[in-house]
Amino acid sequence: MLNRKPKSKKTPVKGEPVRKQKETVCSKCGKKRPYANKTKKLCQYCVKKVAAEKAKERKAKARKKKAETITQAKLDQVTSWLVRALHEEKCHACGKELPRRNLQCCHFVSRTKTATRFNLHNMLPGCQVCNMYTPHHVWELGKSINRKWSEDETEKLLELAGKQLKLTNNDRKEIYDIYLEALHSAENREYSLDERMQILDAVYEDYLRIVEKLIK
Repeated sequence: MLNRKPKSKKTPVKGEPVRKQKETVCSKCGKKRPYANKTKKLCQYCVKKVAAEKAKERKAKARKKKAETITQAKLDQVTSWLVRALHEEKCHACGKELPRRNLQCCHFVSRTKTATRFNLHNMLPGCQVCNMYTPHHVWELGKSINRKWSEDETEKLLELAGKQLKLTNNDRKEIYDIYLEALHSAENREYSLDERMQILDAVYEDYLRIVEKLIK
């Protein structure tokens, strides 16, 4: 029969063998500490430090990406500033003179229509009362637009409003950069009204160059 009793281990004469512990030196800080990550040979402190550095890098990338992304809200904002910087500092409807920071950007065609949302011929400065609390100011806005650009400009805008304009982030960024450059130019120098209108016309032409192939 098989002997099922396990054989007892023989104890060496000199006693139990002493196992030598391997030295664990952290590959990052160089200190002798137990490994928390054996694959990368990192101690517990360095594992936390590396994790914090990676989290910081991810946040930096996210901030950079956010800064590079031009949303509709960002483009709306710079468009509004540009309109108020280039036109006369007064309400188009009631004629009240106000500093540009107290004026608003009034749209003839609503901002819900993408094809005319950033069109500089669709906007004029106006006071808060006319823009928000006086419905008939849109009628006055239409007449002001026709006087400033052409007799049938509002008809062109209404026809354009029925079309679709899909802008990518690159398209929005290109428009944003053009508008922002013109805004800085208008704010840093004292231009006459005629000179500001020339800037607006040049910017408008650049805008049309970008969107005319995208409007459907």
